[in-house]
Amino acid sequence: MRYIGNKTKLVPFLLDTVETLGLSSGVACDPFSGTGSVGRALKQNGWRVHCGDLMAASYAYQVTRVELDRTPRFPGALTGGSGRRRYLSYKAALRVLSALPPKTGFITQHYTPAGAAGRMYFTPENGAAIDAAREAIASWHSEGLIDRPREQLLLATLIAGADRVANTTGVYASYVKSWQPNARRTLDLRPIRPTVPRAESALGCTAFRGGAEALVARVGAIDLLYLDPPYNERQYPGYYHLPELLAQGWDPPPPLRGKTGLIPDEDLRSDWCRRGRCEEALRSLLGAVDARHILLSYNDEGLLSRESIESAFRNAGDPDSYRVFTRGYRRYRSDSDGPDRRYRGDAVRERLYYVRRP
Repeated sequence: MRYIGNKTKLVPFLLDTVETLGLSSGVACDPFSGTGSVGRALKQNGWRVHCGDLMAASYAYQVTRVELDRTPRFPGALTGGSGRRRYLSYKAALRVLSALPPKTGFITQHYTPAGAAGRMYFTPENGAAIDAAREAIASWHSEGLIDRPREQLLLATLIAGADRVANTTGVYASYVKSWQPNARRTLDLRPIRPTVPRAESALGCTAFRGGAEALVARVGAIDLLYLDPPYNERQYPGYYHLPELLAQGWDPPPPLRGKTGLIPDEDLRSDWCRRGRCEEALRSLLGAVDARHILLSYNDEGLLSRESIESAFRNAGDPDSYRVFTRGYRRYRSDSDGPDRRYRGDAVRERLYYVRRP
């Protein structure tokens, strides 16, 4: 899934930094997990990871990519037949979802031209396929046919499939007024592989939906706190309201607002995206966590200044251990320069701030 702040390309930089610091695998906490790229990489390298995020869509990815240790099987009853097959593979369960008759539901009515609002996020055909799959997943879970991890695995798969045929430029803040080639393709549900632990130390990873301080209070003492908070004033619920809607479901149907059909999101808004509140959010989190080592990933265009981060880190840990690691990378662009937006350049510098707790 295309996601602002995704750290997939910067994972080698993070792992190199962890190695440079001489940190051996232990228990790590990633409370701003996003699509789970860093949690997945740490798990692959022997860490037991506790990840979290405010967004339900992120939670689905965390369960899929970090919490699950293997690809689960599904009950044969999902086929709706006589139950001759006791189990289905993950791929077979996806074939069941893909073969469902199209259904004119919430997505079709509100996010395709078939609805009164005329929104062009999906073609009517893909909207009906998404509706059928999402409502089947909800039904399977409510009937007890699938448990929470299997439900979240299927939701992450559906969110990723819908993203590939979404008529957007990468985020859902608006839709394109003409159909892009990818939007005309048929919804394709492709498997997402859970991360199989390579070491016993990586067993027991968990996913959590909620705020960062709630997660660090829940996990207790840890070896590594990895922070990757939002950098700027873009609130993620407005940019990813459709993936969030698919993750949350629509029972009862949420009230929508605006031209793009935004969902209620007050409980998903973050102080890290608010100038004047983000510095206090950092100091508060550092004061609440019981961690031996702390790493913060932040680029040079964020709301927090380098000076405020350094001050918070030196106050939170051993001042002499404070270090900064820097790596340049090419900026992610969801669209081109235009009258309403001009990027400051294509090159961005990512910094990893480190401090050791006494």
